[in-house]
Amino acid sequence: MQFTEKEGLTVNKWKVIAPLALTAAGALAAGLANLRKKPEEAAPAAAAPGAPAAPGNLVTGAYSFISGYKDPATVELTLRFDPERGSFAVIAEDFLSYSSASHVAVYEDEDVQAQIEYVPYFTGEDFEAHTKALAEKYTDLRPAAFAALKGVRYTDGDAICLCFPIPGDASSCVLFTLFRVKKDDKHPLEALPDCPPVKALLDSARLEVRR
Repeated sequence: MQFTEKEGLTVNKWKVIAPLALTAAGALAAGLANLRKKPEEAAPAAAAPGAPAAPGNLVTGAYSFISGYKDPATVELTLRFDPERGSFAVIAEDFLSYSSASHVAVYEDEDVQAQIEYVPYFTGEDFEAHTKALAEKYTDLRPAAFAALKGVRYTDGDAICLCFPIPGDASSCVLFTLFRVKKDDKHPLEALPDCPPVKALLDSARLEVRR
């Protein structure tokens, strides 16, 4: 087939335009692909489920009480938690479990409910004697240790109890009673204190005695 000069120019133009159009289309497709990738690449990695909050996101909860009669002291327990994840309050009624204390602290998040309370020793008793009495009642009593807390732990029904002496105070100890929020949780109850956010909460606890 033969082309006229005009027709030949039209064909030549098409031969030039077609590759340019294909190149532009390819560039556009590549640009769209990059746009699709950028949000994924730029997005920060999500925190693992149940991971403790970053230190900058934490606030302090405080629970204080008077310990002792002859030489009373004010004991204050503080702990750090993420307010977007959990809540903390000091209450005088509607306790999570029975307590003879006048007031207790309650912490709750999606994994755990914790009641924190002071436990006065009986006359002539100390933490060692208190531990021996617990051992007679709870066969799974064993040591428990967190950053600033060293004591014992045991299972009481559907709760894990953690009992710690108060450095500088010989009249009382502190009891944490931990409950699982999800009753159908497949994780064993005894693993609750080692759950990362629960362990982080317990590791943050500090005790101070003021006279």
